Amino acid sequence: MRLEAILSQDDLRDLIAQLMPVEIRLGDSAMLTFEKPTQLSLVANEGISIVCDATLHWPILGMDLPVRMRALKGRIHPKVRPATSGDVLAFELQIEHAGVSLIPAAFEDRVTALLNQELVSKHIELAWNYRKTLTHVFALPAALLSASGLSLGARIGAVTVTESEIRFVVEFGAEVQARPPHQRSSA
Repeated sequence: MRLEAILSQDDLRDLIAQLMPVEIRLGDSAMLTFEKPTQLSLVANEGISIVCDATLHWPILGMDLPVRMRALKGRIHPKVRPATSGDVLAFELQIEHAGVSLIPAAFEDRVTALLNQELVSKHIELAWNYRKTLTHVFALPAALLSASGLSLGARIGAVTVTESEIRFVVEFGAEVQARPPHQRSSA
């Protein structure tokens, strides 16, 4: 058995439009604010490519001067990965180009690396434990003497990205739970 969910590029644009602008806390006192995207596209086998302006507030030496980033380029990578609580569908953000103007390229590369380091350390991602959500035991009526429940369990998940959609597929297993003999006569 399998369940398939499809997020079209239009669906994605609507969701991102509702989300933006978005603020992300970095470190103890830093803040990164993404504005509405100027470009949004799906890149096959990669993820969501996004270009937007952003503002970084990262106090240095007691001063909190905003750093304006023009045409920041990022990528949101959807992936199925194991987690301690069960497999999750995760959308991980990575900055590809910070877009800080008027500074040398080497410094901009350092800003990009620091931002990505903070995104990873703060676990800035959207993660869904689909196995936990989609696994359920349905109780069967007591009049069914031989069976007490139907177990539906999410097993393997996979995500694919094309230029027009994100497709998430989950394989399921189903199992009938037998009613113990001592409960059959009392039902």
